[in-house]
Amino acid sequence: MTPREKMIAALNFQPYEGRPPHIELEFQLTREVFGEDPLDWNRVREIPKHQLRDALIRNVQLWIKVAEKYDYSDLPGLHWLGLDEAAQSFQIARELSGDRYLLKCHVDGTLAIPDGANYANLSYRIADDFDGLLEELDRNCENACRTIEAYAQAGAEINYMCSDYCFNQGPFLSPNMFRKLVTPFLKRQCDTCRKVGMYGVKHTDGNLNPILDQMIDCHPHAFHSIDPMAGMDIREVRKQVGKEIALIGNVDCSKLQSGTKEEIEESARYCLKYGPIDHTGYVFASSNCIFRGVPLESYDTMLLVRNSWEDD
Repeated sequence: MTPREKMIAALNFQPYEGRPPHIELEFQLTREVFGEDPLDWNRVREIPKHQLRDALIRNVQLWIKVAEKYDYSDLPGLHWLGLDEAAQSFQIARELSGDRYLLKCHVDGTLAIPDGANYANLSYRIADDFDGLLEELDRNCENACRTIEAYAQAGAEINYMCSDYCFNQGPFLSPNMFRKLVTPFLKRQCDTCRKVGMYGVKHTDGNLNPILDQMIDCHPHAFHSIDPMAGMDIREVRKQVGKEIALIGNVDCSKLQSGTKEEIEESARYCLKYGPIDHTGYVFASSNCIFRGVPLESYDTMLLVRNSWEDD
């Protein structure tokens, strides 16, 4: 099976052979590994139009090198581009690598944890203009759903919805308020992903236990992060979601950043033991991404556990 086929099997709780598929939400160490910086939206704006396709080809080639080296099932990095550039890159990726990798986007219009400057404003809106806030959230969701549809038409096959909802202590809204301000819009996005034939993955850091039941009801194909630093135990999450929703992640990022080799190995083995169900339904990944500051040798340690893993 190709990496793409293996991940599709895992997301659909279908059987596959060998070690679980692997992805990372982001890989931020291309300069350390390959001596190259990838394109993002800001860099693209500086490229003359007649040079853009060549620049996109080099960028896709870089991400294919990352995917090949680390055995990714989707092609990282293209979500840092705008829709038009991503669409061109999807076509280039198919020309260069065929159907080996899933093509992804990051679209989420649901309400996320506001920054410090906007937290008070959100509180005022909830108290003084609740109906107006709901109308705004509805528009944001509608725009996100249209964008998901546009990405699907451009060739994207999987959408990571990355609005963060939770701190380590719990969600930024009470479960009752979350049910009003987030859940219906998240469900609409998940339904849109399914309608256009795209896999929908809901990412959030933090302790989502108080709202996990609502998120399950939204029916994404998978949950990503399963944040151990916030007390999220992949064994317990698996018990709650069963074969309804696949799981991605849970290898402790704090251990990858500053833990010992033994701590990294322990976290990775735990995920490989309790993430899958009947040897499917799990995608191996860190509990956030491989960000700047993660030592490459720590990431290598994590991957060696996967590479030597045997199903019990």
